[in-house]
Amino acid sequence: MQKKESVRNILATARFLLPSLTPAEKRVAEFVLASPREVSRMSLQKLAKRCECGEATVVRLCRTIGLSGYTQFKEQLAVQLLNPPAKDAEVKLSASHGMEEILESVFELNILNLRKTLEVAAVEEYEKACEVIAGTGKICFFAIGDAAFPCSYASLRFRRIGYDCFADSDADIQIVNACNMKKGDVAIAISHSGRTKQVVEAMRIARERGAFTICITKAGKSELTKYSDVVLYNVTTDSTVDKEIIARRVAEQAMLDAIYMGVLRRMEGDSYERLQEVSDNLKVNKIADRQ
Repeated sequence: MQKKESVRNILATARFLLPSLTPAEKRVAEFVLASPREVSRMSLQKLAKRCECGEATVVRLCRTIGLSGYTQFKEQLAVQLLNPPAKDAEVKLSASHGMEEILESVFELNILNLRKTLEVAAVEEYEKACEVIAGTGKICFFAIGDAAFPCSYASLRFRRIGYDCFADSDADIQIVNACNMKKGDVAIAISHSGRTKQVVEAMRIARERGAFTICITKAGKSELTKYSDVVLYNVTTDSTVDKEIIARRVAEQAMLDAIYMGVLRRMEGDSYERLQEVSDNLKVNKIADRQ
């Protein structure tokens, strides 16, 4: 059966990447966002002339969005215009609300963030990450503060199917782990800003040692993305008291869960047997002492 080609949400991705684009790329992106139907009927030459830039700038923007070129850009834009995504309602969360309102707002906020992150998801990048992880035996996670929570959870899941995982919360130990990486290993880092010094340094070292590097971030272009072979974007809405920290971690955990399931799909049948064996043995910790 032929594999169905994924359709990228071009407008959502362009809007998300806007702050990290060059001035010329930004002119093109802003025109696309303002007049998508007009752009869908324009040639490469005409769009470049309209935005007062070179054709190479338009092609570069297409590739930044994750497409092969302007032809694919127009094709996927046309598909998106035929099936526009529903607009998300703004979610406000405040401690002054009643419990019912808080409960509803918290759930809606997380659903909104997951939906927005899914809109800019580059399926081929997730596929690449899963393919490399399926062929490795060692994974190191790099994150600081509460970003370490989804890493710790993912580490536990991967360890259950036979991987050697390292998800230490101490920044110094993370650097040590990075120094011990080699070709064939995989490093996964989380930094929402893309500028977390310790995380960037660990990834730089890991890549220098030959490891394959994957990052989860909101930064379109940053020091972290410079050292990452695969970049996965997390889009969250800054409407909580603590500046979206909880919301972003939910999205990051979902992204790592998707990678885990993609890896599991690629593994041989004995991996499922190993997973079942581990699950069966863990039951001893969940049975109440009847003595």
